[in-house]
Amino acid sequence: MTKYATESHSLSEQAATNSALRAALDRRGHLLNSIPGIPAVLNQLMEELAQPPEDVTLIRVAELLGRDESLAAQCLRIANSPRFGLRKPIDSLVGAVRTLGIAHTREVVLTCSMAQLGSAQKVMSPMVFWEHSLACAIISRKLARSAGFEDPERAYLAGLLHDLGYVVTMVLMPKEASEAMEKATREGIFIGEIELEDLGFSHCQSGEVLAQEWHFSDEIIEVIRCHHDPSTARVNPALVAIVSLADRLCRSSGLGIGYVESPDPATQWQSDWEILAGRCGLARQMNWADFVRDSNTYVSEVREMVKAMYQATH
Repeated sequence: MTKYATESHSLSEQAATNSALRAALDRRGHLLNSIPGIPAVLNQLMEELAQPPEDVTLIRVAELLGRDESLAAQCLRIANSPRFGLRKPIDSLVGAVRTLGIAHTREVVLTCSMAQLGSAQKVMSPMVFWEHSLACAIISRKLARSAGFEDPERAYLAGLLHDLGYVVTMVLMPKEASEAMEKATREGIFIGEIELEDLGFSHCQSGEVLAQEWHFSDEIIEVIRCHHDPSTARVNPALVAIVSLADRLCRSSGLGIGYVESPDPATQWQSDWEILAGRCGLARQMNWADFVRDSNTYVSEVREMVKAMYQATH
């Protein structure tokens, strides 16, 4: 046990009861206004794209995209990227949506929003933040499907947003957050432990603050607050366990937040898996080691896809 080791329940403490975070918000809460909000049109887009493919109207999706200049530009840029190998450039949003397909359009919309969020702070490389968020989203969805979770797309969204608190902390307390990151990198320690020791709160609590401010669902708020301690989840423990396991796998596979941790996060999976297996029948027929081994075959693919999408949005 390191000198920074803390009770895991401290990581999932509610933001409202954390005095250090409340004090920081009282002093510097106005700085959070610099964090770009989720595009106003995002909810409408996600509702449209969540329908069965045969019910989605490309013209309607294009119309909604056209209401947000940034999202529209990124969809056009990615649709015209070498990844799709088109001979003629696409110059309409309907054509972009048709080229990307419903699933890719949804991912572009969500990940472009996360890319904007990651750029709001100067402590962590936006690429690192964006890569970890998207990789965790993709692996969360993969695990949700394999385990028989009822809504794999909800798992994708939860995985994408789970570390929103890093941006909040790095905007709220950039100097202290930078020092915590440097210490974590130097000592190879899970940064959440150092945040609690040195700042008095973790990215789990700071992320909860912004998630509540933006009126996220109770399930997503719980994932943000409890993803390092699923045993405290009450709203949807299976969803929290899925994101926790995906996060562990990402941090173990070079898709973490920029440094190698010791001990390996992927070796501390048992309690999370028990929660998942207790609520998803197919998980009881699975083995964590098998999922990890299978994941190794597409982790590099995930990394390349993230890199390509990131480059296409910048």
